[in-house]
Amino acid sequence: MRLRLNRLRPLNKTSDSLAVDAREEMREWFETALGHALGQLTSESVSRLVPPGYYRTGFQAGSACVDLLQRAEHSVFEAPPGRNRPLGDPKLAVKCSPEQLPFGARSIDLLVLPFVLDFSADPHGVLREAYSILAPEGCLVICGFNRWSLWGLRRSIEIGIRRPPWSGRFLSIHQVQDWTTLLGLELISAESLFYRPPIGQAGLLERLNFLEAAGDRWWPLFSGAYVIVVKKRAFGQSSVLEPVPGTRRRSQKPLVSALPRQAAKGRLKVVRE
Repeated sequence: MRLRLNRLRPLNKTSDSLAVDAREEMREWFETALGHALGQLTSESVSRLVPPGYYRTGFQAGSACVDLLQRAEHSVFEAPPGRNRPLGDPKLAVKCSPEQLPFGARSIDLLVLPFVLDFSADPHGVLREAYSILAPEGCLVICGFNRWSLWGLRRSIEIGIRRPPWSGRFLSIHQVQDWTTLLGLELISAESLFYRPPIGQAGLLERLNFLEAAGDRWWPLFSGAYVIVVKKRAFGQSSVLEPVPGTRRRSQKPLVSALPRQAAKGRLKVVRE
């Protein structure tokens, strides 16, 4: 596999250090019972929503401890902060920042951002970087926490210093869809997921599993998380440098805010363990 790797620009040391700490705490949270349950549902959702096709190269950013690049022939992951992947793991790990992705333009066919925008100081910058490295007809998968849910309520009433995931900004699915539309990305599918309350007991989470089917049917807008899949058009008419005219935006078919499952269709350091 050949990938064009770009040299990273220097980041602000203070903000970069805080971002690394948040990513490390998120990685640890995904190993808890609640984080594991969310990761499992997210993996199942991405497997359903990513359209069939040939994805030669895939890249997954963020600290989610789950492989969401099952459809990619060659997988590249953002290296976990402060540690390397286990010995014997053949997957390529890249130490980078989501705001400065170290790949050449139009070089990635499947790009996955699991719960990355929620913890980025510049989510617009992350999406612009994603757009620039995404190949024509390539797919971008965005996973995030839903602001309008029990998870969002838990975040807003958190007392004291918020720890991940409650320190995230929890964007709404409307915001993310609007941003991707302005970049000229086409909505392929979307799905709401995780209707159980954010509790840490594994046994109770298992007993409340019936809420997934009930919530998917009756209150899809209030799910704890969501998955959006968009595609970069081969001959897109709009870009970040050419905003979509207001008249064109008004004539566009409105995007679905949240779809139930049944309706959803320095120098770069690269390590290979």
